[in-house]
Amino acid sequence: MSGPSLASEYADPTPLQVRIAAHRDYSERADDPAAAVLAAVRLTGAEDLADIGCGDARFLARLSAGGHAGRLVGVDTAPAMIAAANAVPGVDGVPGDIRALPFGDDEFDVCTARHMLYHVPDPPAALRELRRVTRPGGTVVLTVNHARTCARTRELVCLHARSHGLRPPDGMLNDAVHSATLPPMMREVFGDVTVENYDNALIFDRPRPLIAFAEALFSFCGVAAGEPRRAQVLGDVSDEVERWFAERPGAVWRDPKGYIVVAATVA
Repeated sequence: MSGPSLASEYADPTPLQVRIAAHRDYSERADDPAAAVLAAVRLTGAEDLADIGCGDARFLARLSAGGHAGRLVGVDTAPAMIAAANAVPGVDGVPGDIRALPFGDDEFDVCTARHMLYHVPDPPAALRELRRVTRPGGTVVLTVNHARTCARTRELVCLHARSHGLRPPDGMLNDAVHSATLPPMMREVFGDVTVENYDNALIFDRPRPLIAFAEALFSFCGVAAGEPRRAQVLGDVSDEVERWFAERPGAVWRDPKGYIVVAATVA
């Protein structure tokens, strides 16, 4: 069978939703990335806004529920995510690639691209497209993780995946895109940018939620949904996590993480 890919990972929103829930429920400090983006944008409610790589559209649903009166568009390459956007009242789901957006010049007041640029083979082309479709005076906001966000759990999964002959696939993550590299990339395209840094960690005090989060990382470690060895990898990961907690009563599994929010005004 073929290995995991971005298309297969986001064909089903469940792993993404598990990861989002883990960050919501098990962060060391309260973490609301959507609020961080909104703080950078400072919306009035009248803006035409496109969320590129909209995922399960919860960000757009938050705006819609809050009474946003401007146009709201969710763009994604995954049909399941486009369907999620179209299910939100007042939101249009549009299939599209950030490197060649299906919009005219100066079509939006705000463009957001949250936690997705590391999936793009040509980040500078994506940034130029965001600038093209954003009106002069408008705002472009991106978020990306720190370079080794949740590396401890990912390395645990990769260790057991490798023991079964599986390797992280090419093309799932652009390791050149992270919180240290995005600001200079954006300055090349937009000039001045503002950067807000959010450092945090995941804290698990028992095995089951950590195992669920680890499984939600499987595709990025080479374990596809239909992989015959998946159950064996999951069993090995589960055994190690259960053993880790059993040997350390009262301990917590701490996995550092963080992200930045970078905002630019289009000249």
